[in-house]
Amino acid sequence: MVAYSATVPAADASGLETLPGASVRVISDSGGHQSGFSAARDGYQALLAAVASGDVAAIAVYDLSRLARNARLMLDLRHELDRQNVTLLVANLPNTTFDGAAGRLMFGQLCIAAQFQRDLDSERMTGMQRRLFEDGRHRGHDPFGYRSLRNEAGGLAHPRQLVIVPEEAGVIRRVWQELAQHSIAEVAAILNREGVAHRGPWTRDAVKDIVRRGRVYRGFVVEKRGLDERPGCHEPILTEAEYRRTMAAIAARTRVGNKPKPSRQYALRGLIVCACGTRMRGETKVQRGTERRYYRCPTLGCDARRCPADSVEEAVLRNIAGGILPAEVLEAARLELRRRLETPQVATAGRQRERLLTRLERLKTQHEWGDLTDAGYQEKRDATRAELAQLPDGDRIREFDAYRTRILALPGAIAAASPARLEELCRIVVQEVVVANRQVRTIEWVPAARPFLKWQRECPQGDSNP
Repeated sequence: MVAYSATVPAADASGLETLPGASVRVISDSGGHQSGFSAARDGYQALLAAVASGDVAAIAVYDLSRLARNARLMLDLRHELDRQNVTLLVANLPNTTFDGAAGRLMFGQLCIAAQFQRDLDSERMTGMQRRLFEDGRHRGHDPFGYRSLRNEAGGLAHPRQLVIVPEEAGVIRRVWQELAQHSIAEVAAILNREGVAHRGPWTRDAVKDIVRRGRVYRGFVVEKRGLDERPGCHEPILTEAEYRRTMAAIAARTRVGNKPKPSRQYALRGLIVCACGTRMRGETKVQRGTERRYYRCPTLGCDARRCPADSVEEAVLRNIAGGILPAEVLEAARLELRRRLETPQVATAGRQRERLLTRLERLKTQHEWGDLTDAGYQEKRDATRAELAQLPDGDRIREFDAYRTRILALPGAIAAASPARLEELCRIVVQEVVVANRQVRTIEWVPAARPFLKWQRECPQGDSNP
């Protein structure tokens, strides 16, 4: 197609004269397999850009179908040409204008005819390819290991026939033998290292293409990536035993389902520090469905770049679970608390507490029966609770026993806790963890937990000094 910047009608650049001084721009189209049906063509987009710029006075083409073979695209283009006042010239329709009612009707009919021809060609090609497939003939480029048989005149034999290339067939068998024991990337590396001949360097995609064509090497022709297959007219390169053995090995190495997402749970997030003084970061590697968590030092050149997260967290949690006083120490503290609470004031306060608690229950019963109004019940209830608050605490033993039960259950609770709970626990009691040589060197506790957890390390086992 040719675009003119002159303001008067011009002719096709293939033979007719143009106005002197008018600049001419020749626009070629990539075409490709779309055959003018799609707007995703370099030449067509360049034509639209030139028309939209307003610098084009006329467009000349040899045939109207050279612009597009899509009626919708052609009608949209015609609307844009009318809006920009651009003249359309067709070489095989000289002296033809497309303005007026008759011109628009002719333009529409020509567009429909162009699309009709394109649809016919597409259906004919699809049917021909289908017949070749049903007859067991190969379509497309020659796969590695085969070549197309040629006739005496040098052209391709009709109907098309694939014949084995012995050298390439040996490579195919070698690839399938290696795939039974190695991954695709490892096979590509082995073949490159040994200098095995190929149409190019051996890559993952090159080896994967051979795997994808496995049924072709078994003597079948395949359509739509294995959705349908037919017995082929070419000789197989692989036996059924070779094919099944390698495919079984590949399936055994293949992960089933979606790749698991890396873990985001790190109990010591923001608390763990490398021996070099840099705060470490959580990192998870997922390989073939197995998850491995690490704490990584971001400092380049550091010897302790990574340490296993499970072992470090286990060591810290083991220290937390071990921060429990021995049973004899707890019992001695309980006896000391009872001795201090056995005073006349505490005993009197206990009897008063029981009396006030009984009063609260009676007030609640009277309110339920209707003997007390809401305002009266609330007033007497609040006064009784105020008296209870002024009494000395006589339930210290009960509270002590409750806390002791919770502390003794701490190791089991840690073992059954979720990752989020463990992270919360570490943030409560841990201030900093320093690791070196992939092991915990020191643990710095928060001030509130420091007396208990430091005692667990410093006090000899069995020492009952409270």
